[in-house]
Amino acid sequence: MNLDHIREQIPTSKKYVYLNHAACAPLPTPVVNAQKQYLETRALEAETAFDSWLEHAEKTRKVVADFIHASPEEIAFLKNTSEGINVVANMLDYQKGDNVVTTDLEFPSNYMPWFYLQRKGVEFRMIKNKNGKLLLEDYEKAIDDNTKCVAVSHVEFATGFKNDLQALAELCTDHNAYFFVDPIQSLGALNLDVRKTHVDFFSSGCYKWLLSELGISIFYIRKELIHQFTPPVIGWFSLKDYENYENFDRGDPEIASTARKFECGNLNFYGIYTLHASLTFLNQASHIEERVMNLSNYLIDNVAQKGYTVQTPQEHAGIVNFKVKNPGKTVKTLQKDNIIVSSRAQGIRVSAHFWNTTEELDVLLKAL
Repeated sequence: MNLDHIREQIPTSKKYVYLNHAACAPLPTPVVNAQKQYLETRALEAETAFDSWLEHAEKTRKVVADFIHASPEEIAFLKNTSEGINVVANMLDYQKGDNVVTTDLEFPSNYMPWFYLQRKGVEFRMIKNKNGKLLLEDYEKAIDDNTKCVAVSHVEFATGFKNDLQALAELCTDHNAYFFVDPIQSLGALNLDVRKTHVDFFSSGCYKWLLSELGISIFYIRKELIHQFTPPVIGWFSLKDYENYENFDRGDPEIASTARKFECGNLNFYGIYTLHASLTFLNQASHIEERVMNLSNYLIDNVAQKGYTVQTPQEHAGIVNFKVKNPGKTVKTLQKDNIIVSSRAQGIRVSAHFWNTTEELDVLLKAL
């Protein structure tokens, strides 16, 4: 991988020391070009290009599937992470005495849909972190044979704790519970193989580590589960033969037998073109996870040497969080120096991607 060539394709690298992928990633030039291509066609061709958009959506579905080691039939395109989480939370069949399990480190998107199930009589169980970690023993105490679903983030958004998906998947299997994962803070930075980890569902926006756009998300459902569930919301795109919308069987409409049945209506083709280009860009790189981990470990070691309290646990990915006085003010001061980070958990959250460098991290360290 030629890092200089990669960085040449990320215009943000020329303006900022950009270390904020856990918030919103910059767009590489090939991704912007794909957006322009779609918009030009949309403006000029309008409905005459609709079939080509559908074809591109199916191509992108396969690229996404390959990226996570899934099958295209297991992939749907939704609007955002929250939509996919709500789909799962509201389509599960709850019985008296059922419970759902999540944690106190979740972003509201992966908390509120499960919390609100209490209105349906579902018991809500929240695992509390201990010094920023979620311990397997606490999961073991919370999950039982009445647990309907366990919902966690692969990487927690504020301090960057990384859950052990394999261990949690095995725990869910032992109790016959569904396993939902929000991988928005890992997908694009870490390798994710849904076959090896036995994830039942996941939902992820694409505008962070995937270097893509807002308004488009990936929804995954394990193939063996597709026929078991009816979408909680449904529309014309949910039909098996959605192009035959004038003559479908109104007495007994046939729903798609793939994850596409969760796509209610017209897709965000702009977002799909963006996502295809983003994944193509990432697929051209190599050793992404290794670089992300090397950068995060480099920063952890150096901020600790400078005397800052590191809030990121040993089990982490690309997010690094450390305490400073008045983090909100520090973020604004750093931005004036063209260094872009975030304030989370009363600290500074840094999220360097594979295209960043240790030299950029040194610029941050010096500015602190």
